[in-house]
Amino acid sequence: MSTSYSLEIYKKPLEAIQAGIKKVEIRTNNSYEQINYNRLQVGDTISFQVISGPPFVGLDVIEADALMVEVVSVIKYRDPKELLKQEGLEVLSSLVANIDDGIELLYSFHEYKEMIPVHGIFAIHIQPVT
Repeated sequence: MSTSYSLEIYKKPLEAIQAGIKKVEIRTNNSYEQINYNRLQVGDTISFQVISGPPFVGLDVIEADALMVEVVSVIKYRDPKELLKQEGLEVLSSLVANIDDGIELLYSFHEYKEMIPVHGIFAIHIQPVT
């Protein structure tokens, strides 16, 4: 039985998912989202809610239910370096040129530096629901 989740996202990554460019969402468990990524399973759906930013300025939704996606696979990694080596830099949508820059970028996300050592980091492979 699949579960539906609501998840916040910025506009640019959402547009990349809609365009078919972004197929992996990278997340870690944190204090501000209701979802526990350890429980996310293939077939679950995520309704993306667009929030203002970046940078992280809160969870005020500016566009509700902007896109529904289905989870194709969920892979938990112990740290960003392992994730980027396995998944490739393209999961960061050409924002970085090398793994070290990718690690720095991921650790710059709100709470990621504190939460990844505790919870790991997840590569969530998704596809839009048509």
